[in-house]
Amino acid sequence: MNRRRKRRLPFAAYAALIFNGALCAAPFMAAHLVSEAYGDKPTAFETTPEALAATRMAMDERFELISAGEEAEPRKVWSDLVRNSLEQEEMPLVRGLLLGAPAMLGKPDGEALRARIEKVAKGVDDEAVLLAAVSYLPGEVQETYLNFNQSGPRFTAAATPEAVAKASPSVALPDEPAPAAAPAAERRVEINRVGDIRGLTDTAVDWANDDTIDLHAFLLSGIALILSDAEAREGASVAMPALRARTQAPVPFKAYLTRRIEDVVNVDEMKRLLSAELHFEVGYTPDATAVVERAFRAAVDPEKLEVLLGEFRILREIALDTSFEAAIAIVSRVEGAVDLRAARLVAAAGGERAVALEHFDGENLLETARTVIPWTNALRMQAAGLAACLALLGFVALMTFWKSFRRNRPVRKSAVYLMEETPA
Repeated sequence: MNRRRKRRLPFAAYAALIFNGALCAAPFMAAHLVSEAYGDKPTAFETTPEALAATRMAMDERFELISAGEEAEPRKVWSDLVRNSLEQEEMPLVRGLLLGAPAMLGKPDGEALRARIEKVAKGVDDEAVLLAAVSYLPGEVQETYLNFNQSGPRFTAAATPEAVAKASPSVALPDEPAPAAAPAAERRVEINRVGDIRGLTDTAVDWANDDTIDLHAFLLSGIALILSDAEAREGASVAMPALRARTQAPVPFKAYLTRRIEDVVNVDEMKRLLSAELHFEVGYTPDATAVVERAFRAAVDPEKLEVLLGEFRILREIALDTSFEAAIAIVSRVEGAVDLRAARLVAAAGGERAVALEHFDGENLLETARTVIPWTNALRMQAAGLAACLALLGFVALMTFWKSFRRNRPVRKSAVYLMEETPA
């Protein structure tokens, strides 16, 4: 009987098929995993409790590096920074350094300070941190600080947590709830930098008559006064000083804001509408104001305008979490929309800590923002699938490498049936 030998595909064919299949599938699985994690909406640097906690930890690490970067002891470096800031009467900066004291003092003093704060107040209480941190300053620096805060109590580094708690009614005691903060809707950024409608009209008349104006400041002012709600208008007040900054060094946020305004407003259309009706005007009139309002409403892109107003509201939140001046300094380092969300997270997590960190380590300020992705069951399954695919790639590669060095033993062939027999 004639028996035919069955031909099997060599190992290299199977290995190539499996390897190439896994290699093609891995990028798609990774892309789907990232899409599932971040979704369709920009969730990077959202102010979730997990992201706030992670950002505070990153800010503490930067504070540690600031105080450890000198030859002196961390406590000496920290107290010198506080002394210099007091001499310059930069009280927001002083408060930021005091709030960063648990990280800047080094391990022995920092741990002792944290323990004292935990005994005095539940959770994160800035007033408790301030009150306890002052005790680690030298006597003369304490004296200078208390001169700026006449209502504050004076105490020494040996003060007990109970004495600290009794010294200030503003510290939240364990049995007393902390006073409720004002709702965000009731807080306001008091400083107005966008001008008024009369000044906007005068500038529009000048532009219509071909006079030189600060075009982007004019457009920002018009958007804030005519097309914005109260919260977005307050954020525009933060943006205006950055837009009008006159510095030799480039301001990244100024370039970004300029591009955003030009994207929202059709400048050529605005110029045409104003020139057509205000060319022979000489100043403010109610009719000229109406023309300016109609021109702004006609020359803007509504969808892009809403995005810009959302960014103005973020600027407002940064100012409320820090201060008006600190918000200007923080956003001056913003280069894009993602950086703006990072700045909001840093301000929300650090408060006045962000003021000190921007002053002493501004280049790394936005790097402290952290995004924490919640691990759902779908994400775990996709991550496991991607890990399995990568493991298969590694296994096939190793097996191919091993097979390439393996030498088969010679075998005898049957002259009749051309079949393999026992090894020689």
